Parts: sequence; C-alpha cells; structure tokens
Amino acid sequence: ELLQSHPLGSRCEVAPGGRRGVVRFVGRPGGLQICVAVELDEMQGDDVQLGGRWLDGVTYFEPSRADAPVVWKAPKEVVCGDFPELDPFADLSD
Repeated sequence: ELLQSHPLGSRCEVAPGGRRGVVRFVGRPGGLQICVAVELDEMQGDDVQLGGRWLDGVTYFEPSRADAPVVWKAPKEVVCGDFPELDPFADLSD
C-alpha cells in the first residue's frame, strides 16, 4: 500500500532530529497501521535498528547494506523532498 506522498526511493527527513535518508518501504508491517521505513544516512537516534526486518520478524525490504540504519515511522513523521546527504565537512575552510 503506497502513499503518493512517500514514493519509494525518495529522499526524506525524519522526525525527531532532522535525520535524513531514503524511503525503502511503505505499508502495513504485521498488518498494523501504515509505516514508512527509512534507511538513514547515518546512525542517529535510539529508535534505529539494522536491516529491513520489522518487529514481527518478517523482512519487508533489502537495505543497501546489511548494517544499514533503519527507522520505522508513521507517515506524518517523514517528509519527502529535496534533502540531500549532509556533508560533514561543509563548514570547514581550506
């Protein structure tokens, strides 16, 4: 069950904390309410897990790598748009 506002593969920002990543799954894992799985650019937050497996033990998607940080969120906590990966060296001068 896809949401037009959350296309697979789109860049996004996840609350809380403005974490950025890519939408990897949209649907009802375990038959519950709609969730958006986001593969984060960086390991951030205490709600992060590794891989595309949800709490029910079912693998719903294959992340880009086995140790990819993933969060499962309600659609209202994920905003899709122009959210490129952050450059950790952007503020440094030559």
